[in-house]
Order: sequence, then C-alpha cells, then structure tokens
Amino acid sequence: MISKVAKTLFVVMTALVLLSVPALAQDTPAAGEEAAATPGSSNWAHLAAGLGAGLTTIGGAYGIGKLASSAMEGTARQPEAGGMIRVSMIIAAALIEGFTFFALIVTIILAIK
Repeated sequence: MISKVAKTLFVVMTALVLLSVPALAQDTPAAGEEAAATPGSSNWAHLAAGLGAGLTTIGGAYGIGKLASSAMEGTARQPEAGGMIRVSMIIAAALIEGFTFFALIVTIILAIK
C-alpha cells in the first residue's frame, strides 16, 4: 500500500513538472534579434524554481529526520555502539545536506536564467 507521504509527493512532483513546461517552451530569439518583452514570461520559471527549492528543502529535512530517528533508536537499543552510530549519522547527514545545497543552487540558477 502506498503511504500518504508518497501520494502527496507524487501529486506535488506532477504539479511541478506541469508548471515548468510553459517556462521551458519559450522561444529564443535568433542571432542579432532582440528578445520580445512579454510581461510575466519569467513568472513560470520563478514559480517552478520556488516549488523546486521547497521540495528540495522538504526532502532534505525529511531525510535527515528519518536518519536522526533511526540513529537515536539504534543508540537506545545498543548504547555501546553509540559512537559508531553517531559518526555514520554525521557522514550521512553531510551527504544529504550536500545534495540539498546542490539542488537549491540548480533551482536558483534556473530562476536567474
């Protein structure tokens, strides 16, 4: 059975994809031709970038929350392994945060472009 979180994530990702299509379908001007100024043409790109940044933050927070929960449970079950669990948790959290920062930078670059 699919969990409620998975269903919500699927709906949000589908909406993100559908909202980003108009922003990516814009024509580019030919060489030597000036771009036509259309009001609100970059609003879709900014909206898609904002949704992408929000989803990235939610995903990173969810991952680190699950990681910390599992580490605390493991330490409670086996206190003598607490040091090794803590080190593994810190390394995994750093990898999750690194990926989150990378995704946020990509969304910012796409919003500026």
